[in-house]
Amino acid sequence: VGLGMLMANLGVEFDLGNKFSFVLPIYYSAINYFKPTLKFRTFAVQPELRYWLKDNKDGFFVGAHAGFAYYNFAFDGKWRYQDKDGKTPTLGGGLSAGYRMPISKDENWKLEFAVGAGVYPLHYDVFHNEENGPLYDTRKKTYFGLDNVMIGISYRIPVKKVQPKNK
Repeated sequence: VGLGMLMANLGVEFDLGNKFSFVLPIYYSAINYFKPTLKFRTFAVQPELRYWLKDNKDGFFVGAHAGFAYYNFAFDGKWRYQDKDGKTPTLGGGLSAGYRMPISKDENWKLEFAVGAGVYPLHYDVFHNEENGPLYDTRKKTYFGLDNVMIGISYRIPVKKVQPKNK
């Protein structure tokens, strides 16, 4: 979904035993969408601890995540929204659920779907949405809602377990 919004995104996942894994995704976008009054600029990190129902880390999972983001959004309307002074990122977190399945014969290529919701305190500036538009207001509010919608393709790097030699 991030790529559809022209956001670069990359994530790595680490196994933490039979039922747990840790995921670290990073999102970045620094462009306007064809004009300065339409943008979805962000730098965000959303680490997540996942619990898998199956030991092989396929099928259903539930997770708990934290979220950290700088943002600068304009939806081609009257206003542009940016974290306070461009130096006040939001920090929150939430819960997620998803499903992953193999899509290759060797089961290393995977297709994953996930959705998450969270709570984030926001402290942001509101600007007139024009080139170098003046500051209009500063606001505080709490966001509660979707914070992750993901369709992903991943590759599992196969690691062979070393067997001890019998003497």
